[in-house]
Amino acid sequence: MPTDDDLSVVEDCERALLTGSVRGDRLSAGLLLHPEFREVGQSGTVWDRDSILDLMEAEAHAGPVAIRAEDLVPTALAPDVVLLTYVSVSAHGRAHRSSVWVRRDGRWQLLHHQGTPVPPSAAPAPGPGTRDE
Repeated sequence: MPTDDDLSVVEDCERALLTGSVRGDRLSAGLLLHPEFREVGQSGTVWDRDSILDLMEAEAHAGPVAIRAEDLVPTALAPDVVLLTYVSVSAHGRAHRSSVWVRRDGRWQLLHHQGTPVPPSAAPAPGPGTRDE
């Protein structure tokens, strides 16, 4: 199973993908994205690796990137698989995020990412044993 050091590396990799310096550098961002990467964005748009690299590069060159990650929770799922959940905060609002990271050729890469918008008036998440209908 992934070690605490692995979980820390995954968190660092995720945070790197939120920075303008990595988002604006296709090679750096590309090293962090698995060849079969897919994202379901908070808009509902499904992105593949090339389209998200294009988008990140364009956004980074359009102006400063200001995305903050809060409440990161890494969970080891299998020997080379980590689920990372967190809340992103940006000019577009808040979103619940989940990322599936896999270790490939000794390097952690993002395989799948999902974003779900948090409505401005949203109540705190329901506790265990409750259901959000």
